[in-house]
Amino acid sequence: MNDLTSNIAEFVGGLRSDYGFPVGTGEAFDALRAIEFVNVTDGARVRCALRLTCCTSPDEIELFEEAFDAFFLDPNRGVASPAYAPRHTRPGKEPPTDKRAPKRPPADEPPHDSESEGTTALVEEQPLAIDDDNALAWQALRARFSPEVARSAPPEIPEAGFDAMRSAANALTSSVRLGRARRWKPDPHGPRFDVRRTLRGSLHTGGDPVDLHRLGHPHRNPRFVVLIDGSRSMAEHATPMLQFAAALCRRTRRARAYVFSTALRDITLELRGYRFGKPLNDLGEAWGGGTRLGASLLEFVRSRSGRPISDDTVVIIFSDGLDAGDPAKLERAMHDLQRRAAAVVWLNPHAQTPGYEPSARGMQIALPHVALFASATSAAGFRRLATRIPRVVRR
Repeated sequence: MNDLTSNIAEFVGGLRSDYGFPVGTGEAFDALRAIEFVNVTDGARVRCALRLTCCTSPDEIELFEEAFDAFFLDPNRGVASPAYAPRHTRPGKEPPTDKRAPKRPPADEPPHDSESEGTTALVEEQPLAIDDDNALAWQALRARFSPEVARSAPPEIPEAGFDAMRSAANALTSSVRLGRARRWKPDPHGPRFDVRRTLRGSLHTGGDPVDLHRLGHPHRNPRFVVLIDGSRSMAEHATPMLQFAAALCRRTRRARAYVFSTALRDITLELRGYRFGKPLNDLGEAWGGGTRLGASLLEFVRSRSGRPISDDTVVIIFSDGLDAGDPAKLERAMHDLQRRAAAVVWLNPHAQTPGYEPSARGMQIALPHVALFASATSAAGFRRLATRIPRVVRR
């Protein structure tokens, strides 16, 4: 099944035109949503899910079973069309007649409606179309359920400008200090008295401890978590963010990077050992598909990857805020991130556009939980983060 969404739409259209089922766009949406809750590789469950959404009476079950077997299990035969004229038949290109096939009535005469023939009422033949109001939802369903649409070629990180990104990463890691190290180190204002260094220093003053030395736990570099939106709407803006994430992961071992689209993928090791001129490894459904912003962030927070998030972690999310998923999941994910992390920074590439307003549903949900909302699409923009993030972190 190369394109599940298109096949479901074609199957529902065949039920409508060839078998007279009273189904349309709404039933196609319901069928895709039903498949979401079953295993798509389990043919029996998929059959039951489609039967529940497409059949309106017990009399239609037998016809449905015949259409399902013909469409999904026998690709050479196609959907049977008893007692109905073929669809989209153009003059001069009629299919060859088969003497064994049932005789079809003329185009200007409706088929006979009798119980002995076992046919249903004729439904006006119209192609299954998607109106403008459902276009966004239809695209989201295609990106979620279609493997071809939800995957794109893996991105490539250019070498040009990487030195500037590395300089910006160095500035960020040097400017932010969160948490305390476990080791005791010399600190003029530390809480612990350093006897050894004080006695050693007294040798220069004839044994008199003139200079008192102290120890303390110094602040250390924070942890960084970078979450990059790899959906189709962000593909053209993701290259600078991938460059910065690669520079940050090479600068400190306390940084991790992820990409997400309809799935979440850890790319930390790929960025640390990345060779310029080659695309990243196959990212699967984590790159180039639709946007499941809330589901991806919630998966990160509740997975093993999100457990190390603590009060010395800075979370950087790079996304435009477009989300076709459940808004409740995004709300829970952002609430957990705000509660556990030192700061949540949201970078939107459109924020620097004059007149921009964060009117997307995802942005409206996320903004109350964000400590810093900015835009960074170049090395200079990422360098400015080194002066802005230290002001908003929770110490």
